[in-house]
Amino acid sequence: MVRPRAGQEHWHDVMLRIEGPLVAKLQGAFQEHWVKTGREALSGVDQFPPLPPAGDLKAQLVTSRSFSVAPLPFAMAVAFSAATKRIWITNPYCTPTDDQVALLVKAVQRGVDVRLLLPGENNDQPLTKSAGRSAYGKLLEGGVKIFEYHPTMIHSKTMVVDGLFSIVGTSNFDPRSMEINEEIDVVAQDEKFGRFYGKRIRERPAEIG
Repeated sequence: MVRPRAGQEHWHDVMLRIEGPLVAKLQGAFQEHWVKTGREALSGVDQFPPLPPAGDLKAQLVTSRSFSVAPLPFAMAVAFSAATKRIWITNPYCTPTDDQVALLVKAVQRGVDVRLLLPGENNDQPLTKSAGRSAYGKLLEGGVKIFEYHPTMIHSKTMVVDGLFSIVGTSNFDPRSMEINEEIDVVAQDEKFGRFYGKRIRERPAEIG
């Protein structure tokens, strides 16, 4: 995790170092794009070295491609529907679909603590922020808690459900990212992992509503 420094010129972000067999999935995702772009397949021991186990984290890779059906919206929908305790989302570009808004509000109605942590005054895409605010009314009316991070631009893209199911990656919480952009996310089922990425939104920078 990159420690944030205050001010408009700094960003607060999250990064992952991946080791072990999961790296093969990253290689596969890269291979798909390489073949699509260059019409050439990568092969050989140098390109695909042995990947011994590097831990006990249960995780998988989810890729969203412009040339196939994006699986991340389905994973999110299942997670939102199955949540029993909390759904905590941090995302810099938040323009949820009507279906996603409805699922989050239904989760609140079941007693789930739903929170969104979004950029505050430091924002590199003000138009996207304005577009996303169109969903604020329904979310707030439905009991979703929305917080804005003010120290600097927050670029973290994480989601933690029930402190166990987590998503960390490049996907924004918007239709374009899930249907058009080339994105890659790590989905993990691990309480320790979820606790680490969930604690950022517990700090409550500034609540809206």
